[in-house]
Amino acid sequence: MRTGPRTVPATHWASFAHDPASVPRARHVLRRVLDGAGLDETAQAEIEIVLSEIVGNAVRHARPLGDGGIHVQCEVVGDTEPHVEIAVTDGGAPGRSVTPRTADASATSGRGLRIVEGLADDWGVVENLKDLSRTVWASFGGPTRHHPR
Repeated sequence: MRTGPRTVPATHWASFAHDPASVPRARHVLRRVLDGAGLDETAQAEIEIVLSEIVGNAVRHARPLGDGGIHVQCEVVGDTEPHVEIAVTDGGAPGRSVTPRTADASATSGRGLRIVEGLADDWGVVENLKDLSRTVWASFGGPTRHHPR
């Protein structure tokens, strides 16, 4: 286990089942990727919360990809001030846009993208018209790159 900051970019891709049980599994993988990145506990927790919301939305509201799952990416760049970008790709949801809603005070859901909006420095959605997939990404610790690659 490394205790200092990373010296090279760390990128991790993982595939998960299109299933609610994938939310804690994705968080577990994210924790391992962020380990040693030089982030404080609050920053790591916020990134973890955002990933949970995006993965949760993918399995609740979108179709799986052609392989039956969803794909998650985490990239960490930088030595002294790490920049983290996470991205979740699913099979999309034709006719359904990805926009924050205003949830009624008594609602038990509908706040996820507001949480993403409040915790991430930047976030967005990329629609792939070739395969109808959708990628929702969030960026922390600096300006976002144009995503996906």
